[in-house]
Amino acid sequence: MKILLATHNPAKIKSYTQKLDGLGIDFMTLNDLGITERFTEDKNTFEENARDKAFFYYGLAKMPTIAEDGGFEIDYLNKEPGVKSRRWLGFEATDQQIVARLHEVIPAIPQDQRTARFVAVTCFIKDPERVYLIRNTKEGCVTEDIRETFPAGFPYRSCFVSGVFNKHVEDLTEEETLTISHRFKNIQELKKYLLN
Repeated sequence: MKILLATHNPAKIKSYTQKLDGLGIDFMTLNDLGITERFTEDKNTFEENARDKAFFYYGLAKMPTIAEDGGFEIDYLNKEPGVKSRRWLGFEATDQQIVARLHEVIPAIPQDQRTARFVAVTCFIKDPERVYLIRNTKEGCVTEDIRETFPAGFPYRSCFVSGVFNKHVEDLTEEETLTISHRFKNIQELKKYLLN
């Protein structure tokens, strides 16, 4: 079976192809198919965005499609930035602009009200009648210990402490990171679904 990975993000493509290896699936990317159209994530929930994105690219590629939407929620800020994680400032912000905003808002949040999470929702469309949605989170809190060493494209990692390990995510080992990875949990559930 051929499946389209509907993302331009190389890290996401690598995660899905490596962790779903051995299933006899030929993974295609948007670049492989020459698809340059971009889906606008303008819905109110991660689930709606993931589902609509999967249908958008399924319609273009005419093949089973995997799409994902995710973001970062800070409870004290009414779960902002949420679905607007990259557009939190009202425009497509850079990593540095987002980190600068975190420096402004986190000190104003009471210490006992700093709960936050990463959210990932994966949608797999085999055909319009078979749609599978998966949601997982990585729970923790925000900290004023904002790091500059986060991976490019992941500015919210700069301020996040894992609730499981009570450590800044930038201090976690690879094994610890994988243990709490919301995307990895999604991929594992998707793998079981594909096997069945």
